Amino acid sequence: MISPRRRPALAGAVLVASVCVSTLASRPARAGDDAKARAQKLFIEGLGDIEKGNKEAGCAKLRESLGLFAVPNTHFNVARCDENEGKIAAALDHWQRGLALIDGKDKRAKVARERIEELETRVPRLRIVVPAGQVVSTVVLDGTEMEPSALESPLRLEPGKHEIVVRAKGRQDKKHELELGEKERTEVVATPGPLEVAAVPTATATSTAKVPPPPPPPSGGWRRTAGFVAGGVGVAGFIAAGITGGVIMSQHGTITEECKDKKCSPEGDDLVQSNKTLLVANSVAWGVGIAGVGAGLALILTAPSSKTPKDEAPSAAFAPLFVPGGGGLGVTGRF
Repeated sequence: MISPRRRPALAGAVLVASVCVSTLASRPARAGDDAKARAQKLFIEGLGDIEKGNKEAGCAKLRESLGLFAVPNTHFNVARCDENEGKIAAALDHWQRGLALIDGKDKRAKVARERIEELETRVPRLRIVVPAGQVVSTVVLDGTEMEPSALESPLRLEPGKHEIVVRAKGRQDKKHELELGEKERTEVVATPGPLEVAAVPTATATSTAKVPPPPPPPSGGWRRTAGFVAGGVGVAGFIAAGITGGVIMSQHGTITEECKDKKCSPEGDDLVQSNKTLLVANSVAWGVGIAGVGAGLALILTAPSSKTPKDEAPSAAFAPLFVPGGGGLGVTGRF
């Protein structure tokens, strides 16, 4: 419900709206001036939505229009939207900015001055004071970092809750929270928080107690383990070499049939390419097999003898091994 005090304000805003439509609509956009044309279209649509009772959509269009091309009429109607939403500080700002764009004899000036006069008394004021000589790095108001020049005079804020954070190098952030009502005037002294204290580790009994070193690993255990692993890899390499070699031999006869007089059928060409890949894989597998078995035997034979607990007895398992054009078995396990 509209309070008696606000009824004249809304009436004046409606008068501004009616003037806005005729004035802005009579100004056609210049050729190629897309932003201005878009702003004019949004302005007319926004007023139409408000007239139909859809204030939220209408005000959104008016604000978008103002962002594209600012004219007095748009400022005045956005101010009307702000007032209806309780944003009296924003409304005051738009009324003043719109008034600055028109001549003092303009019939819209009277409405704007009346709204400014009333809102000036209602908008809360907050002054943030930084004491002389005090080191303050940053003052953040409602999540926005304030420029030092902005703190030289009282700030016009919306009624409601606000948060001020004072930051200074080497000190903890200090937070001030306050709630302002209409017509309220107050100030906050921007004092920094306490000094930051470096964390000092606390000595405990466990940190000072002598902990016996872990027992050394069994002599030669790592050599034997590495030998079994290398040998397993080598065996897997020999198996892969055998499988790829068998596939190569099996395809040789088919290649001979498909390739005669130095010309191959499409199937023969595919088999030739496949055999080339298998030959590379076969060579690599033989190399891995020889190197793995040789290294494994060398490590096992040079490792000092040691007893192996029953629960750590070597165990092995076979796993499938796939190579281009064939497959085989690999050895995995615990040694």
